Amino acid sequence: MKKNNLLKIGWIIGMYLILVITLYLVVSYKVKWEDKDLNTYLYFYNCNNDVCTSNIKQDNYYGSIMCKNDVCPYITEKNGNYLVLTANNKQLLYDYKDDKIINEKYTTYKLTSDNNYIVSKNNKYAVINTENEILFDFTDKLITDYKYDYISYRENGRYGIINAKNNIDIPATYEEIILIDANLYGYLEEEKYYIASYDTEIPVKSSSYDYLISKSNIILAFRNKQLDILDTNLNSKLLMKIDCTYEYKTEKERNTLNINANDIFVTFTIYDNSTDYNTYYYDLKNNKLFS
Repeated sequence: MKKNNLLKIGWIIGMYLILVITLYLVVSYKVKWEDKDLNTYLYFYNCNNDVCTSNIKQDNYYGSIMCKNDVCPYITEKNGNYLVLTANNKQLLYDYKDDKIINEKYTTYKLTSDNNYIVSKNNKYAVINTENEILFDFTDKLITDYKYDYISYRENGRYGIINAKNNIDIPATYEEIILIDANLYGYLEEEKYYIASYDTEIPVKSSSYDYLISKSNIILAFRNKQLDILDTNLNSKLLMKIDCTYEYKTEKERNTLNINANDIFVTFTIYDNSTDYNTYYYDLKNNKLFS
């Protein structure tokens, strides 16, 4: 009888231990795996006062975006807090400091000269701002830039300009267009750049240039391997022009300029020779150049 009782007690204790072990394993599984996020994320963090990305979680990061099917987006364009992110042939507009997607309704997003965005969907193009307001409604024309209510567009390999508010429609006859301000634009003709008025569509001065770029209402004008900075009255803002290695006529050379602009500075990089370069900071308000 005592032996049977001992067997029963052992059996009960054994079952109790099995239940305890099972419960422990279940709780352990829930803690370790059931609530664990197995997705991959792209993290945005500060590195040398710029935004960088990593698949590894950072100690201090602005925000993160989930990578779909383990494919993480990459940064296509940066403008202040706003990033154009691209993944799987789809783009979106993201504010990395507020960690929120601003817009993902369209297929592509491209930054304009005045910090708005050209968007496309179903082979139609429009311009929006970061408040998701449509500044220029959808058109079949391939919009290349937007500034002061003007759009430049490409059609049959040539460029034209439209301003619906001012009833301006300049046909697509130019080799390239550079929107400058509410009165002036630049254009390319027979490998030379000129600055013209919207009203007359003819050059305001006889001067021609090797290349033009317009940022924050100033003009970077290249001629004879020298850079000059002009205001919108076409007056030089530099005490002496900057010598360049390149004439910046080819896309590869232009990409090395690394031009960025905000309300305070325009920054750009100029090669002094094939290997040495300087980065310049032009103070818009005080008309000073630093390197």
